[in-house]
Amino acid sequence: MPMVQYFRAFAQTTTYLGVVMIVAIWGGVYLLTNEAHDRAYEDGLRQASNLTRLFEEYIWRVIRGTDSELLFLRKEYEHDPENFDFANWIDVERLGGDLTVHLSITAPDGIIKLSTLGPIKSRVDISEIESFSVHVNSTSDDLYISTPSIGHMSGKPSIQLTRRLVRPDGSFGGVIAASLNVMQLEEFYNTIDIGQGGIISLVGFDGIIRARSGRDAGAMGFIGRSITDRRMFDLFRQKPTGAYWNSADPANFEGISRLISYRVVEGLPLIAVVGSAESDIFQQAMSTARKYNQIGLFLTAIVLFAIAIAVVRQLRLAAATAALQRSKMSLEETNFLFDTALENMAHGLSMFDRNQRLVVCNDHYGEMYGLPSALTQRGTLLRDILQARVAMDCCPRDPEHYVEERLEAVAALKPYYAVNEMSDGRIFAVSHQPLQGGGWVAIHQDITAQKQAETQIAYLARHDVLTDLSNRAVLRERMEEGLARLRRGGKPFTLFMLDLDLFKAVNDSLGHPVGDELLKEVARRLATCLRETDTVARLGGDEFAIMAMAEGDQRKTAMEMADRLLEAVAAPYVFDGHRLDIATSIGIALAPEHGTDVDQLIKSADLALYKAKAEGRNTYRVFEISMGADAHARRTVEIDLRNALTRGEFVLHYHPIIDMRTNTIANVEALIRWDHPERGRIAPADFIPIAEETGLINPIGEWVLRRACADAASWPAHVKLAANLSPVQFRRAGLVDIIASILTESGLSPERLMLEITESVLMQGSAENIETLHRLRRLGISIVLDDFGTGYSSLSYLRMFPFDQIKIDRSFVSEISRNLECSAIISAVATLGVTLQVDTVAEGVETEEQLVLVRVAGCTHAQGFLFGQPCSVSQLDFTRIVARMQRGEAA
Repeated sequence: MPMVQYFRAFAQTTTYLGVVMIVAIWGGVYLLTNEAHDRAYEDGLRQASNLTRLFEEYIWRVIRGTDSELLFLRKEYEHDPENFDFANWIDVERLGGDLTVHLSITAPDGIIKLSTLGPIKSRVDISEIESFSVHVNSTSDDLYISTPSIGHMSGKPSIQLTRRLVRPDGSFGGVIAASLNVMQLEEFYNTIDIGQGGIISLVGFDGIIRARSGRDAGAMGFIGRSITDRRMFDLFRQKPTGAYWNSADPANFEGISRLISYRVVEGLPLIAVVGSAESDIFQQAMSTARKYNQIGLFLTAIVLFAIAIAVVRQLRLAAATAALQRSKMSLEETNFLFDTALENMAHGLSMFDRNQRLVVCNDHYGEMYGLPSALTQRGTLLRDILQARVAMDCCPRDPEHYVEERLEAVAALKPYYAVNEMSDGRIFAVSHQPLQGGGWVAIHQDITAQKQAETQIAYLARHDVLTDLSNRAVLRERMEEGLARLRRGGKPFTLFMLDLDLFKAVNDSLGHPVGDELLKEVARRLATCLRETDTVARLGGDEFAIMAMAEGDQRKTAMEMADRLLEAVAAPYVFDGHRLDIATSIGIALAPEHGTDVDQLIKSADLALYKAKAEGRNTYRVFEISMGADAHARRTVEIDLRNALTRGEFVLHYHPIIDMRTNTIANVEALIRWDHPERGRIAPADFIPIAEETGLINPIGEWVLRRACADAASWPAHVKLAANLSPVQFRRAGLVDIIASILTESGLSPERLMLEITESVLMQGSAENIETLHRLRRLGISIVLDDFGTGYSSLSYLRMFPFDQIKIDRSFVSEISRNLECSAIISAVATLGVTLQVDTVAEGVETEEQLVLVRVAGCTHAQGFLFGQPCSVSQLDFTRIVARMQRGEAA
């Protein structure tokens, strides 16, 4: 009888252990499957969010770019409606392949009068169309974006962008429109991989679908449909970006479950929408789950098979004590299988009975918590294990209540999943599953590496990789928080926008590794100037921003901080034996004085930054209301500048340069002037910087050289022509070939041409630019270094290239009779010119006294109003000027 009881107990134990193994197997399957599912969802959400941002930026560029073209063409049309022709301003043939299907102009009566599709062959009346009628009785100058429709002339599904035309008397003058081809918008979207069941839509605030893409053949059928009953229309009014499952929508056109990600297009009544099909998102996760289930089934089958074998063997052995040895071997085999499975688990496993005593655990469980072997034996109380972990400081960071809270949790006999951060920084995930009849089994997983990776990803999303500073997103977030505090009566704050001066020259001349080290050092210096409550961010490239909380007099404090920042950045840098002198320009905006929202403050600081750069760099400017007007005026100048060349509004004036050794005219400098039909003469200082920034300096500079060479060809043979070359022109491919072609066309000898450059040509991409200078010099052209003495004026520039002439800046000449330092500098440069066998020109000579002093200082040439004002080529009189010089009269 005792032997029978023994075998029954053994069979029960074997079955019990088998249940433990099965629970452990399926607990692991559950965790792995759930982890794959969560990872798939996070990846799907992140991809949808990124695609939505991409689509939103694309639509913003398309709409804003088209609107800019409308505004430009509207201005030209309203200037001269009778003679306006699209072909004069745009490449009409190109429009057939662009997103803009065509442009049109409609008269006040609703009849289309001009179109880029060609001549109007029949009367087309669109007076009843909303894109026209909305402007008839409105005085608003807003851009109107229509719902999709079939174009009256193109016959294609399109979206109309329209603006109101105004007659000189202010009355309604019609409509100018751009028609966007919906089909081509969708072709762009269809190049993006959004999965088999994914969709991308462009939806208006009115709920009408403007464009839609998808792999289904019926995607076009959704254009023009209303989706105002979708949950998205409740969400986007609360938050401009977001995501949700469309199962919450009361209607679903296709019955497909999708994760919908949406984003409002900045500044436009449009919403970019991306829908990722649930089947696409979880396809890989479901495949992984099936694999884990198959493994679980296989392992379960093995365990059940092992249990069945053990039980059958035990029943057989119960019939005869002669089979006792075989029973013992079977039990050892089963235990071996169990121990092998238990110890090869990737996670820790523990099992407790209803009395909270340990039934079994694997070695990995003990190792995770640093438990001695005595505490991993069968029968150990859970309380003893928890107290030992607290004593060894291997428990969550709240040890005071940890033991009692754990005992209460397991006594509740409810499943739970917990993530515990240990005092040593490790993070464990615990899956607790109660067993029928009391007790529980728990799986312990070390997820430290996973959490660290998630933390790192989250950190990188908010910080600049190179400098480790906060990024633009963090800056905007802090500014939003600061503005919210302001609305509740909190402290004001100041926004500083910084842009390094001439940073591109470092990258081009010394390479990007040195440029990167420079940016990191600048970031470190900026951080040392701040308090703990301030935020410094890198916005990209060499742009930085600082948000600083205001103390006391906000404006005074901001200016003092700007001085500290300028001083910190301007201190010399040394990298790989190279000494670098880099400065910065700073724009300052005060909150709330200069703005009560983030974009307004950033715009104000940017305008102040532009003002600082325009006024000489290495300085700061606080935003002023007039800067907005200046920016608008600058934009107006830019628009007019694009047409000035074709309208023949530029003229050339010439100013002689005198050789003081022979009292004769040696060179004549060509100077450009702009005679604007409305604003009169505009000085070069007011439009040349704009021309350089927009690239218009290339055609303007070519026109100056072509016209000046043609004029100079008829001058006396000994008189040379001097013309300025902008640093921007050196970036133009084929510059040397263009200049050679101009000389050939004009008949002017290369030896009679002098090209004036500034030191920035040598600073920006010095290797390539110096090679270009050598090629020009090999043609016979003379090269002049202009404005020497200003800027950096490093003597190393004189070693880089053998200049034919150095022009000393007028700021020194104007002070030569009153300032000994200016006199010494002029004398030193003139002496240097003699040593290097280079002529030196004193600019800005206006009095006889100045002429005598620059001659005594050793300058070989002089230029200035003393010898006459710059004049047109027809007023240039070489004989009169020479005769006066020989009589000792300057002018």
